[in-house]
Amino acid sequence: MARTPFSLEGKTAIVTGGGTGIGKSIAIEFARAGADVALCSRKLEHLEPVVKQITAMGRRSFADVVDVRVEDQVKGMVERTVKEFGRLDVMVNNAGASFRAKPEDISANGWNTVVGINLTGAFLGSKWAGRVMMEQGGGSIINISSIAGVYGSTMMPHYGAAKAGVVMLTRELGTAWGRRGVRVNCIAPGPVETEGYLDVLKKTDPNAEKTYRTIASRVAMGRWGKVEEIAYPCIFFASDASSWITGSTLVVDGGPSPREGDAEI
Repeated sequence: MARTPFSLEGKTAIVTGGGTGIGKSIAIEFARAGADVALCSRKLEHLEPVVKQITAMGRRSFADVVDVRVEDQVKGMVERTVKEFGRLDVMVNNAGASFRAKPEDISANGWNTVVGINLTGAFLGSKWAGRVMMEQGGGSIINISSIAGVYGSTMMPHYGAAKAGVVMLTRELGTAWGRRGVRVNCIAPGPVETEGYLDVLKKTDPNAEKTYRTIASRVAMGRWGKVEEIAYPCIFFASDASSWITGSTLVVDGGPSPREGDAEI
């Protein structure tokens, strides 16, 4: 029986921010699809349980502490992956961070931190993974943006600007490296149920349950997304099933709200 084009059998991958939320789900689903997966983030304690789960599936995995804003650390992670796995087929630039604030209340340090993690981190991961992939004859880079980078975010303008930069970076790298065999694509998730996001919502919003329902009501499908619903499109971009797609951004947000749809009509 022929291998499905969606298989990741024999492929190796790095997932940044791979210890929690969307990144954790991407790493686990990649392993289920057949890949060996290297993980990194700033907290090793988040990564180690994921490594154990992946190795229990019979796949190779390791974790390293990396600040994606620091070029030498990103370069070192890519080099270690190639040394231990023999090659690098897929790079997922998932690490991200933000906080809610009015534009006039965001400090220069807050701006630089959010832009550094979300945009500079994606650039550095792409740069060093791309170099390896071009040398070996191909590979797939997947950047995780956000609908905030597509539609904007009044309470997180720093985050929206950074994620918009990720969308354009994807387009530019996809064009630059297309003839070198390196595909670069992007996924822009809508509201996704992650432990971190829900925990922040509960701690910072006295009307957390109402806010949760309000956000769900703005989605055409009437609910929040699940982490694996972002991981599955990542498998598509990582696999041979997307072999003629590069420079693209896929919005995965459950669809526009009925109100938006009515307004367009």
